[in-house]
Amino acid sequence: MPERGLLTVACLVLIALSCIAVVRTLERERRLLRKLRAHGGDPVLLRDLTDDERDCAKSLAGAGVLTIEQNRCYVRSAELPVFKRKRVRLALSGGLIALVLAVVVAVLILHR
Repeated sequence: MPERGLLTVACLVLIALSCIAVVRTLERERRLLRKLRAHGGDPVLLRDLTDDERDCAKSLAGAGVLTIEQNRCYVRSAELPVFKRKRVRLALSGGLIALVLAVVVAVLILHR
């Protein structure tokens, strides 16, 4: 009987840790975009960014929000609104899916 409670806790902790990882990534992207936009459209040198910010910049460049040329970052302002809408949809749908999954796991494991 105690193993069901332990399994429930383990599953719920795994779901929570996954949510925290996604939220950290979204917050890191938000902070970098705010920092780059604070420069008023001027490019920011990659060497002026931290390692974490450089990784985030490469990720955002892959998403089409930033352009990295000659060791400089440029925000693609035209792509920003679409990216923000997608990011909000991802956060909301991910949170809803995590909530439903947590409820299903708890009900399945504790109901037995």
